[in-house]
Amino acid sequence: MRLVKWDNIKFFLMYCVVLGHFNNILKCDSGFLDGLQIFMYAFHMPAFLFVSGLFSKSTVDRRRYGRMIPYLVLFLFMKTFRFLVYSLVDGKARGFNLFTEGGVPWFALTLFLCYLVTVLLGSLPRRYTLIVAVCLGMMAGYDRNLNDFLTGMRFFTFYPFFLLGYCIPVEKVTAWTEKTAVKAASAVVLAGWLICSFLYREQLWGFMGFLKGKLSYHEMGMLPYGGLYRGIYYVFAFILILCVIAVVPSVKSSVAVWGRRTVQVFALHFPILYILMHVFGMKEHLAALTPKYGVLVPFLALALTIVLSLGIWQPFFDWLMCTKKKQVKEERIQ
Repeated sequence: MRLVKWDNIKFFLMYCVVLGHFNNILKCDSGFLDGLQIFMYAFHMPAFLFVSGLFSKSTVDRRRYGRMIPYLVLFLFMKTFRFLVYSLVDGKARGFNLFTEGGVPWFALTLFLCYLVTVLLGSLPRRYTLIVAVCLGMMAGYDRNLNDFLTGMRFFTFYPFFLLGYCIPVEKVTAWTEKTAVKAASAVVLAGWLICSFLYREQLWGFMGFLKGKLSYHEMGMLPYGGLYRGIYYVFAFILILCVIAVVPSVKSSVAVWGRRTVQVFALHFPILYILMHVFGMKEHLAALTPKYGVLVPFLALALTIVLSLGIWQPFFDWLMCTKKKQVKEERIQ
């Protein structure tokens, strides 16, 4: 039985992904959009990995590789689709490096690796595995050679969130975040972070590379205390994740339905944004409007997220991710 709350959370997080990439492509001088960018990047990808970890227990514990491999297939599809779109739009073929990825598809490969590594570590005590994962995540930034090959830097940086989700029972997270006091406190914390993101955006903008988790501490000028900063960030990001979970309502609506289709939004949004910006001239038009009307961009990103969440895209991605086969097997088991 699906829990509506988690579908709502997934839709919100996917909307943050689309909005973030919308802003990245647009690259406009807008304090409003910069503030939103800082606010979202502090938690949205760690939250996605944490939620994925929460619901990974059956797949990991039973070693269901058939549920893990589709994420690798998704990664390969996204790289190929992006390569074709870029080549057609730019009029020339771009380079194609199969397992080196610093762009949007990184998350699909990282998620596959998170599942696989968690299976391989399954015989070890969870608390010690989590401690080691956090320590490695803090130390990874000191390695200048840990780059985009197999999403190395991002994998080590963000894996603790997936593993933490795997270690915590989803029932405990749900019960704790449904408390009235927790919801109220969470709303205050998120509002405070949103306000800080706007008021101190110029100072905080320098941490965007840090929040994206793809650069070494040397590249960001954070030596020698980068590991300490990362440890503090882990605590802060986890607090924000719990706050987001707490404030998102358990209301059944179209949002919950769209939240079940985040894979198709994730796979399609960036190439489509690229086409809209560079083929249809949206980038130039929005660049002229954004300094004064930056508030339009979140609405445009929301519209794109909803369009890509529609059922017309679902059959292909059900086939790509073997979703229908999984549902049939589960029905037989029941």
